[in-house]
Amino acid sequence: MLTFRHRIVSSLSCLSTLTALAVCTLAEENLEEKQVALKDGDRIIFFGDSLTALAGQETPKQHVTKGYVRIVRETLQAKHPDKRIEVEWIATGGHTVPDLLKRVDNDVIAKKPTIVVVQIGCNDARRIPIETFRTGLEELHDRLQRAGIQVIQCTLTSVGEKHDGTNKDDTKLEEFAQVEREVARSKNIPLNDLRKAFVMYWKQNNPENQPTGILTYDGNHFTQAGHDFVAEQMLKKFK
Repeated sequence: MLTFRHRIVSSLSCLSTLTALAVCTLAEENLEEKQVALKDGDRIIFFGDSLTALAGQETPKQHVTKGYVRIVRETLQAKHPDKRIEVEWIATGGHTVPDLLKRVDNDVIAKKPTIVVVQIGCNDARRIPIETFRTGLEELHDRLQRAGIQVIQCTLTSVGEKHDGTNKDDTKLEEFAQVEREVARSKNIPLNDLRKAFVMYWKQNNPENQPTGILTYDGNHFTQAGHDFVAEQMLKKFK
């Protein structure tokens, strides 16, 4: 009888653990699927480093005709003509999370955006300790959320386009991308997993495993194909 009781308790414990794991997995999946419902007067700011800056500047001209910021703006305005949606960008080449923290109050929050899309990480992965990145990203989200801003977190993209994990910085990039996923989860905000999307794209469209020339012209900065692809991923986060 005692053995039977122990078996029942053990089974219930296992069932509880499996249920918790299933709920956790479902929450992570839903986070990637989570969208932001747009409303009248929304102001969206893309906040980041050179990837965002070049998207806004639409340079270099030999590689870029229309940056992803303008593609998103035109698409959302056409899709929601009854909503006065504004889309702009604030970014500087070479910036990291500590740089974003220095400018977020005066350059972003002061503009009173309703939505901020954070795209950062490639520079951080090669320059700063991972815990500095994590705590800085958490603080950035806290400050934006305290201002009543809806945040969307992107994972970093690439420094090299080989799809088999052999780019020089891939290990670091994956570690920092995972931090971005974890921070998004802890803050319960929509996640745009660009890193995951990029790797899947390379596996399907880079059969020769080239280091550049698929979505970027130098392994990091986007070609027009890259801007089109990033815009497509960004637009999935809005409804």
